[in-house]
Order: sequence, then structure tokens, then C-alpha cells
Amino acid sequence: MKEISYKKLAVIMISVMLTVTAATIIGVVIYGNRVYRILEEGEKESDIQKHYAFICENRNDGFYRSIYEGAYRSAEEEGDYLEDMGKNLSLSSDRFDLMELSIDAGVDGIIVDAGESDEMKELIDLADGKGIPVITVGSDNTSSARKSYVGFGYYDLGINYGKEILKRATDEQKQVLILMSPDADDSSQNIIFQGIRETIERSDGSGSFKLETMAVPDTSVFGAEESISALIMKDDELPDMIICLNEIYTTCVCQALVDYNRVGQTIVYGFYENSTILSAIQKNVIYATLTMNTDQMGSYCIDALKEYEETGYVNEYIPADIRVVTADNIDEYLNEKEGETDYETSD
Repeated sequence: MKEISYKKLAVIMISVMLTVTAATIIGVVIYGNRVYRILEEGEKESDIQKHYAFICENRNDGFYRSIYEGAYRSAEEEGDYLEDMGKNLSLSSDRFDLMELSIDAGVDGIIVDAGESDEMKELIDLADGKGIPVITVGSDNTSSARKSYVGFGYYDLGINYGKEILKRATDEQKQVLILMSPDADDSSQNIIFQGIRETIERSDGSGSFKLETMAVPDTSVFGAEESISALIMKDDELPDMIICLNEIYTTCVCQALVDYNRVGQTIVYGFYENSTILSAIQKNVIYATLTMNTDQMGSYCIDALKEYEETGYVNEYIPADIRVVTADNIDEYLNEKEGETDYETSD
């Protein structure tokens, strides 16, 4: 009996030893793989030449999302990394907080949707003083030490809207409602409005239009939806024309016109594009949108940073192309975009 017990004990001990050995081997393999991945990740990070930061007021704005994507691809081609600042933060931060975070992190350059506030000017000047070049995109801060502004001329955009409005001139005066940001520090939309007004005033059809403005929240889709829905759902007659000066307003107007069955009761000119806006043009929900080549804008931002790094100089203003997309040319426009996508994919 004792002999049998010893044999059982020996079997158990051998089994335990084999189990422990197998577990140890598996643990070493897993640990080794983890170490390898960490080292591999470290090698990737060490391959990065420059670390840039991208900052915008509203991360849900497709206009700035598209600019970031274009800039990210261009940076990657140069062996650089463009970080979407704030993306991985648990708490929401405004662009001023993100500017401070980027400066403290010692990034090699900043691309920012700036705006004309004094606080932003101070932060841009602070970054510049620490040797961090700043490129403004979409919205400028003209009095700051930024190295270049990449975007569209606000006044030029206003001229384009004005020309489109004038195509509707008749003997009967038409009401034109322009949806604008309530942000008093944002002078860009005032400049666009000035471009619209002066283009109309200089024309023979100046008496054909009455321009009015309406302040609409633009920091969240929900706030814009509430204001625009209240406008569209009223029993009052809609303005003859509605001009939307950003993508959020345009998207909300498209949706509200459909939701409240008021398609065709006003002529809408939008800003930029997304699937909702382009579909609305195809279905004649809105008449047109003024859009920019955001991929080009993103690429220009990286080019500006690289040029400044290499030469110490860069053009103060780098304009993007502005295009009017209507039901008459949308098929051509979509075909061009599809061609660009295919070309990028083939590369």
C-alpha cells in the first residue's frame, strides 16, 4: 500500500512540476511578446521626426475634421506625427486649454483654428516666444505672432455669396437672412457679411435685397438645432433666402426643412459639405453650398511648418480654393472627388 502511495505521490509531484514548467514557459513567451511590442512601439516613436499639435474649437465640425485628416496624411508622409489634441482627454477642453497643453508639451509646431480673441493672441505669442511656430487655419488671429494663415479670405467668401444672391435679383425686394455666430470675438463672420453687403451695394440690383442677421449658437449641434428648428417650424413665411456661414448651420437647416415639410419655401446657400449637405443639393432641398478643398488646406498647413523650419520664412497668407456646388454641377464635383480618392488609394 505504501509503495502505491509513493507512486501516486510521485505522479502528482511530476504533474505539478510539469504544470509549473509549462506555465513558466507560457509566461516567458507572453512577457517576451509584450516586451517586443513595447520596444517595437518605441522604435516607431523614435522614427518620428517632428511632433505637431492640431487644435480646433469644435472637434465635431466636419470642416476641421477634414482639414486634420489632410494634414495628418501630409505629416505622415514627411515622417512626422500630427496629434489631434484633446481627442484622448477624459474631460472636454476648449482650444485655450489645448494651446496651453501643447505649449507645455513642447511640441514642434501648432496648427490651430484660432479666432481673434486676445486670449488666443497671448497664447500664440507665448508659443512663438518658446520657439514653437503656429499656423492658423480656417479662422485667423491677425494681430498675433502666428507664422502663416491657411484658409480662405473671409471677404472673398462674402463676395462669392453676394454674387450668388445677385443672380436672384428681381424688381421685388427679397429678404435675405444670414445665420451668424453670436461670438463677439469672432470677427470672421462680420467680414463675410461685409463682403456680401458691399458686393450687393455695388451692383445694379442693390435695391432688390434686404439683409438681416440671426445669431445661432455654433459650439454644439444641439444648440444650433434648437434655434434653427424654431425658425423653420414657425407659421410665419420663411425668408426668401437663408445664408449659412458654417457646416453645422447648413446641416441643421437641411434637416429642419425636411422635418417640418418646408422644402422649396426658401432658397438656401450653405457652407462646406458633408453627405447630408450634398444629398440635400441633389434633392433640391437647398440650392448650393460654398466649399473649400480641405485636404489641400491640411497639406498647406504642414507645408508651411516645414518651410518655416527649413528657411525661417513662410507666406503670411496661403489661400485655399473656393467652389460653388449646385445641382447643376454636383455630379461633376462628386466624380472629381471620387477620382481624387481613387488616386490617393492607388498611391
